[in-house]
Amino acid sequence: MNLENTQNIEFEEIKERSPDYLNVLSQIELILVNSPERKNFIEDRVVKLSKDAKVGELSHIGSGVHKGFLGPQMEVRRNMIVDPIIIDDFNLYETLLDVVNTFKSDERWKDKSLREIIPNAIQWTLTKYFGNAVAYEDTEQENRDFYMNHISAESSAISISEFKEKGFAVCAEKAAVAQNLLAFVGLESDLIASAKCKLPAESKESAHYYIVLHGPKGEMIYDPANPKLFLDSKNRLLSYGPAFYGLTQEQLGKLMAGESMEIDHTDTIKHDDSHLEEVTHKRIYAGPGLR
Repeated sequence: MNLENTQNIEFEEIKERSPDYLNVLSQIELILVNSPERKNFIEDRVVKLSKDAKVGELSHIGSGVHKGFLGPQMEVRRNMIVDPIIIDDFNLYETLLDVVNTFKSDERWKDKSLREIIPNAIQWTLTKYFGNAVAYEDTEQENRDFYMNHISAESSAISISEFKEKGFAVCAEKAAVAQNLLAFVGLESDLIASAKCKLPAESKESAHYYIVLHGPKGEMIYDPANPKLFLDSKNRLLSYGPAFYGLTQEQLGKLMAGESMEIDHTDTIKHDDSHLEEVTHKRIYAGPGLR
């Protein structure tokens, strides 16, 4: 899989609210090459974000909302039976900068700004780090099998690094990492743990982690575990891009109060004659927690 079809997948450009965003991007431009300055930047940035990070636990049972960076003392639970995860691996941010470099060296992306690259770079970083772009037939079971070895009341939280390149990360791991990547580049977002999403809309209610991304012209749902897909006629994955869905302030208020929102998700199929077909299905995102 390469970047060839990435720009063919439409996505809404992330709009920044925080003045930190453009400042961070300008710093990233200067340290993209692998150098001592790059390592120092990552360490300083993570230390700065960690100072203001909360201590506690995020799950579908509690409030179901976490604002900002997940420090190493904020635990994220896939469910209440198994051990929680913590986002404690500096390699996440090294991987992000490596992926940005990949985009910058690609002929189709080299002249684009970091503001244009970052949305796709974050999505592709999740794939590079975890080893899977999307969930496949066995992904969920492999993920559950992993967690079933982490159910002792006396065991500690699971480092996110234990999922690196294993190929079975699902929404809890991907959304938690995406939350920190967004914070790392200076964007404001809320990580949502919901108990009543339906993906697709005709499925049963189930627990799901996703992100609400904040911008001056509105808000967006961002679902790191379920990107927009670019498929061939045999349903094989050619490429993908981040899945963003716009929210009005009214819709955001209802969502955070526990109501559900139905959205249209569109994937693209490239047929053998190069004809592109857009295929749309419904998804239902519910508010945080059990509300």
